[in-house]
Amino acid sequence: MTKKLIASLAVLLLAGTAGLRADVKFGGYMSFEFDKGQADSGYSRGSLTNIMGGLTANGTVASKFGFSLEVRAVSETEFEIEQAWVGFIPSQVFNIKAGMYIVPFGNWNESSRPYQTLLVGTPLNLQYLYPPTWRDLGVVVNGNIGILSYAAYIGNGLKEADNLADGQQFSDNNKNFAKGGRVALKVGQEIRVGASYYTGKYDDLDQRNLTLEGVDISWVTQQWEVWGEVTRALIDNPEPYAQGKCEGYSIWTVMSFSKIQPIGSFQRVKYVDPYHGGGISLDLSRWTAGLRWVIGQGMFLKGEYEWNNETPKIPNNIMRIQAALSF
Repeated sequence: MTKKLIASLAVLLLAGTAGLRADVKFGGYMSFEFDKGQADSGYSRGSLTNIMGGLTANGTVASKFGFSLEVRAVSETEFEIEQAWVGFIPSQVFNIKAGMYIVPFGNWNESSRPYQTLLVGTPLNLQYLYPPTWRDLGVVVNGNIGILSYAAYIGNGLKEADNLADGQQFSDNNKNFAKGGRVALKVGQEIRVGASYYTGKYDDLDQRNLTLEGVDISWVTQQWEVWGEVTRALIDNPEPYAQGKCEGYSIWTVMSFSKIQPIGSFQRVKYVDPYHGGGISLDLSRWTAGLRWVIGQGMFLKGEYEWNNETPKIPNNIMRIQAALSF
């Protein structure tokens, strides 16, 4: 598949919906944080931070075509498109979408808006594995078949940067397309297990490969939620440098017996890359404990304390308080 073919598909889908009456639903969300930490946390004096607002428009056209647009304000002056796609959606079994999509990798990335997450901060293994709200330009095919859900995509992919979290791009830096997908299995009414995979050339010369792998699990009842993700990245480096590797896991849980809900988490990441960023060698873990107050439908107040551990130990624990709203 060529880039011209992807562009042509997007144009055809748009043309197919042009002039037709659309059923559109609008929504939005907003959030902000107060962070206060130890001397080396970056928030030793305390600060209001991570002010965010987003607007969404989702709809159907002629029953079998759909679209989604989401724009997010990430600061007072900076706006980003989170997703913008049009698609042919004939049934739950098969959908095809073209444009900018949120990459279906694990559970967290597609549901990372503040009103959707239990935690205030991103789990360590996901924070270092891919960019915040990892998006791409290309084509996605997805659907549900009984207890199985699937997604497969092809797009521009990630670019080479000092670290994996800075690899977001929207114009391709080489001739290679990245490919990936996720499959998930529903076990009973409460358990879901998924596996994710991504691969693509990431350097300007089209020579070195980046591979991301993940396994996720969730157990959700009316009173309990337990979520977990195990991840790994394999980073091809030029000779004589050894291959880079980023691997880790995280688990987070909430007790939903009342409107005041205890939340806990443990996270771990080990990231070794002798080539990028002047050489990366990280071995980090984090315990998190906090509370979520469900104020009303779509409105939350969350507070958590992060105990960060590394070698050598530095004073960088952080208290985070976040207000989040969806409408």
